[in-house]
Amino acid sequence: MKVLLLYNVYSDELGSSRPPLGTGYLSQALQDAGIEHDVIDMKLGYSEKCILEKIRRDGYDCVGVTVYTVGHKKFFGLLKSVKERYPAIITAAGGPHITILGRKILEEYGHIDMAFTGEAEESFVRFCKGEPYGSIPGLLYRDNCAVHGNPISRPDNLDLISWPRYQKFELDKYSNEIGIITSRGCPYPCVFCSVGLTLGKKVRIRSVEKIGEELEYWYAGGKRIFNFLDDNFTFYRERVFSICDEIEKRGLKGLTLRASNGIRADRIDREMLLRMKVVGFKSFGIGVEAGNDKVLKALKKGETMEEIENAIRLSCELGFEVSLFFVYGTPGETMEDIEDSVRIAGKYPVFKVDFYNLIPFPGTELWKWVEENNAWTGEPMELLNSMDKNLRFSKATGKPFFTTGELDSLQRLELAEKLRAVTLDIQKKGVERVFKNYGALKYPLAYLASRIFFQKLFFNNNFLRKLSDRARYRHMPVENRIRTGA
Repeated sequence: MKVLLLYNVYSDELGSSRPPLGTGYLSQALQDAGIEHDVIDMKLGYSEKCILEKIRRDGYDCVGVTVYTVGHKKFFGLLKSVKERYPAIITAAGGPHITILGRKILEEYGHIDMAFTGEAEESFVRFCKGEPYGSIPGLLYRDNCAVHGNPISRPDNLDLISWPRYQKFELDKYSNEIGIITSRGCPYPCVFCSVGLTLGKKVRIRSVEKIGEELEYWYAGGKRIFNFLDDNFTFYRERVFSICDEIEKRGLKGLTLRASNGIRADRIDREMLLRMKVVGFKSFGIGVEAGNDKVLKALKKGETMEEIENAIRLSCELGFEVSLFFVYGTPGETMEDIEDSVRIAGKYPVFKVDFYNLIPFPGTELWKWVEENNAWTGEPMELLNSMDKNLRFSKATGKPFFTTGELDSLQRLELAEKLRAVTLDIQKKGVERVFKNYGALKYPLAYLASRIFFQKLFFNNNFLRKLSDRARYRHMPVENRIRTGA
């Protein structure tokens, strides 16, 4: 079987920052199994017309896409175009949206032949090798017009899954950053999060040795910037120290390490952060979500405001570039509660903050609340489909998906404008601090950083990203960054 994997179908913008990790894992599984395939990240400038022409020119037996809830109809629309043009091709879909909604996808979209739920590295390979459908874990398929589904099987030993080498990717078109994932799964019950639904509640880990091999491989190839994209990178405290030890043991120096997906405030401490800093960690995000204990409890965050503030304060004292993530619109949250979030956002010298309109993803507790309270502002899947992925830029950030007794639609829209202004002001100050060694030049850089048009340009232009990384860290030798006495 010859396979074409597609990614970033939803995006109308260009310039992925790093090769997509999930598709990278799937591609590597096919590579290891000797299955001929190609990969196209459509955010690198490929249109539907380009895809259809490539299929005509190169010939494929199967076209697969990774589907997210955001913009999901674009994914399905592309597969429909493929099926109409080339009826013999098997169309396949996988990813978070498929895992959560399951067989409903095949029941609603007749042009999708197969769907893969859960983690598909093993199941997709077995499908491509021609195994009987009924024996493939997580496969959804049709038989005599009826949709059948097999139970998901999650791999406990992640070392058995090869990490991606991206042989089929256009690596020169991305920034210099490589994404790394060291674990899968999340045990926390946050009402808005779907990670536990897609990757399971158990935190499954890779061995430190395998993580070291992956870093060393890319290091030998000239890569020095790595982003740990785990949902729970610091979940096991001693394991963080072991990863740091492994980095030193392998002689990997001059690294820029990030954890932009965010780490939990209640899972870090001074000793851990100092150790992380020694080996090259420079920035990470913290999911604050709300500004007081009342709303944190409503979100089932499992943290207190005291724990969160202590983590922010400590991280800033130790010189990390800290990003804070907030959501707003929680049932029961008032304008006064949101003012608490704004206060926390501006209280510490963080690099940037993001406020996200709370989104009820399918299968989550929040989704159930909105359904039970008939609180949608429109048809749910249409709302989620039309949501702009780049939330930090779009005025759609403030378009409410649902209303609460405390905040109606108009209040939410007005609030979005205010929070966007807060975000840009904090980012302006953050850039001034980061570029403080550049004298008067820091002011125009900070001004640009506070303009939405420049943020769009930056986040969709890998050349600017590379320049930024080089400039931000050139004045920061490791021995000067570690404030052990702070």
